Amino acid sequence: TLCLNPSSQDVQWMSLVESTNWLSMTRLILSAAWQTAFYVHVHKLPVVLHCSHGWDRTSQVAGIAELLLDPYYRTREGFSCLVEKDFMAFGHPFHTRCAHGEGRGDSGPSASKDSSTSSTNEGQISPIFIQFLDCVYQLVHQYPEMFEFNTKYLLLLSEHVYSCRFGTMLCDTEREREVVASIRQRTHCLWEFLDSREDLVNPHFVSSETKLWMSQSTLLRNVTLWIDRFCMHSPKSTLRDLPPELEFVQKQQQRKIISSLSNGGGYDLNELKTKDDYATLCLMKAYQEVENWKQIAKERQEELDALKNSDHRNTPPQVSTETALTVKVTNNKDEDENIQKEQQVDG
Repeated sequence: TLCLNPSSQDVQWMSLVESTNWLSMTRLILSAAWQTAFYVHVHKLPVVLHCSHGWDRTSQVAGIAELLLDPYYRTREGFSCLVEKDFMAFGHPFHTRCAHGEGRGDSGPSASKDSSTSSTNEGQISPIFIQFLDCVYQLVHQYPEMFEFNTKYLLLLSEHVYSCRFGTMLCDTEREREVVASIRQRTHCLWEFLDSREDLVNPHFVSSETKLWMSQSTLLRNVTLWIDRFCMHSPKSTLRDLPPELEFVQKQQQRKIISSLSNGGGYDLNELKTKDDYATLCLMKAYQEVENWKQIAKERQEELDALKNSDHRNTPPQVSTETALTVKVTNNKDEDENIQKEQQVDG
């Protein structure tokens, strides 16, 4: 509600954000994940994680710790495997936590006609997975070169958790998805859609086998609000406006995406905006200028080659030095013979 409040005080913005305790909870999860990775990496000890249910905080902390320890999970393929393993296979109830297809007080698969039960089910609604994505965002934001995907990948994933456009994160259990609803056979796959988007790949990614390791203070003190997600529909401007030349580059990119997409149906022209758009589009514009100059250089080289070939055809053939000397010696011999013949005739 803070980000959607048109009367929120901009002067006290950061203190208002901190008063929600969202960033504090994010730091607590990152701290627990860092300590888990520390005991595994430094002390070589196994760590047991378990919250009250085993599919909320457990999945969050385990997933973040694995991102720190294993570079495979920092790739697009590995990250999808991580979510499938630590959230879906562990039984994270996406339907209950996200209230898919249910309004407040509505009856649905997880609701009951009894008002007390309905209130209890409403109390089960919680943005656990969005909080996990926020923690991942903090890592990607602080160490972008360590991840194959960018922050827009996480933003698009967070949107489709609630859009119900893909069946990947519907229902509460694997049994409901695979047996009861046959989600895999009847819906599109979210991971395939994300993998088809070239703009979700981080151009600065450096593939390596190293662990993502930093001091705990460095990680926690640089936690910031995920503006791309929480201020997406804010009545006040939060993100930087793009200059006209970069807006043109963005529209070109959108047209390219639309023409290349083949999974998941159509595509919304109102592209999601992120904090990194300015830097990304500047880089894309620089790449375009480099390609343009390469093309110009290639055309100029072709023109020079054509001029050289034309000059070569118009120039008379040149006689080599050895051939010229041979011709000169032959001519001298012929002159000597003619002189001798003239002398004999005179004699």
